[in-house]
Amino acid sequence: MINFHKQSIVQATFLLTAIAFLSKILGFLREVTIANVFGASAITDAYLVASVLPGIVAGLIGGSLTTVFIPVFLEEREKKGEQEAWLAANTVLSVSFVYLVIATILAYALATPFLKLIAPGFPADRLAMATLLTRLLLPSLIFHGLLGILTGLAQSYKQFLIPAIGGFLYNICIIISILLLGRRLPPLSLALGNVLGVFLQVILVYLYLNKKISHIKWHIDFSHPAIKKTFYLMIPILIGTSAGYINVIVDRIFASGLPEGSISALNFAVRVRDLPISLFASSIAVAIYPTTSELVVANRNDRIIDLLNKAIRFTWLIVIPASVGLIVLDKDIIRLLFERGAFDSRATLLTAGALRYYSLGLFATASAPVIARTFYSFQDTVTPVVVSFLTIGLNICLNAILVKFMSHLGLALATSISGIVSFSLLLILLRKKLGTIGGRRLILDFSKILLASLLMGGGLLFFKNSLLNFDFKLEFIRLFLLILIGILIYGIAISILLKEERERLKSIVKKYVRRVVKF
Repeated sequence: MINFHKQSIVQATFLLTAIAFLSKILGFLREVTIANVFGASAITDAYLVASVLPGIVAGLIGGSLTTVFIPVFLEEREKKGEQEAWLAANTVLSVSFVYLVIATILAYALATPFLKLIAPGFPADRLAMATLLTRLLLPSLIFHGLLGILTGLAQSYKQFLIPAIGGFLYNICIIISILLLGRRLPPLSLALGNVLGVFLQVILVYLYLNKKISHIKWHIDFSHPAIKKTFYLMIPILIGTSAGYINVIVDRIFASGLPEGSISALNFAVRVRDLPISLFASSIAVAIYPTTSELVVANRNDRIIDLLNKAIRFTWLIVIPASVGLIVLDKDIIRLLFERGAFDSRATLLTAGALRYYSLGLFATASAPVIARTFYSFQDTVTPVVVSFLTIGLNICLNAILVKFMSHLGLALATSISGIVSFSLLLILLRKKLGTIGGRRLILDFSKILLASLLMGGGLLFFKNSLLNFDFKLEFIRLFLLILIGILIYGIAISILLKEERERLKSIVKKYVRRVVKF
């Protein structure tokens, strides 16, 4: 057995959260750079539409390979040993490369008709710009797929650091590319930064794994059982993951006929909404996945239920107050983050409005990946797919209705409602699968966290409107003080309402701090 130093769930969660925080800062700098150079304009709308096809294929292939390959690799290692597991890994890596090249060629052929499908409201010049950007971005598909497998291998050994910091390279490349080339060659600056960033991520994870082990080799065998199992399990995940991208496509279709800047506003709002998800919820989902996969092999459903409950409750402790804060401070946050350069007050109003409605479903959007990965741990990739497509139908219907009355705000609200329905269905179906999931405790804790968050929101409104009406030049200090006040109110309320979680969180933080000090 290869002697990797394994990170515990707590270590991994805190590590991923810390890295995600730093990466998110860079991510915001990337978005601020795009907003400053291009604003909520035609070039930004074209770039966001052009990113759909490469993003879909990359997300489908790269994300699903990571998700599927962890339980497959762990099962091979448990039953057949290290050598056979790595033979399977090399086979999957090599065969996937061949398929990725084919997928990229097909994507080039489908680029133009696909863009006409998802942006029917685009004028000819904006469509031409989107087509050029798509073709420049497509080589990243190969790198995304390889990165997915390499990340899965690292996470199988509970190594999360190197794959996580790869996001730094991605954001840095985009920022530098835009700053150097954005004014002169807008399309090239956006595409070059993306492709180079993903390529460097692949190189980083490969060099790390190759240094730790020397098992990565080229091996083509289309008949290997691991190939069949991996791609068999990928099919439902590909279909299920595509559901999320279908929702994106549907939103783009509806938004393409709205006033200029609507697509950009929705995108910037999603970036802000996703901050607590990226910092905490995603870290928790990634950290527990290898452990739940191991518990499934060991047939320890009791431990899985306990782990699931803790993960969901901890996620809610963070994202529910965050969503209330985003709703109350929507304009303040968007103004501080983006309103400069080409991003004007009109763009702030468009984006802040979308942020309010996106935030309503934040608790569900953040928690769903934890439940979905629990299904994947059981190698049940079908159930999340069925739920995804049911909610796609709901989202399309809601989009068609709400966009008529609320413009781009209706698209954001439809996304939140669909996310809540998806989360609820997944939780109900998981309860049927496991027999029990501690539902009463979850409902009680959700109610307490929501109450504490609403108390925080009321306090924020009071201080925002009455006590902190500072000059705009002090906007940063004003927002910082409001956030501190919100944290204080929420901390006091949650300490009273959830004593057990307070003690557990305090114990985890103390334990982690002691380890850091020893290190």
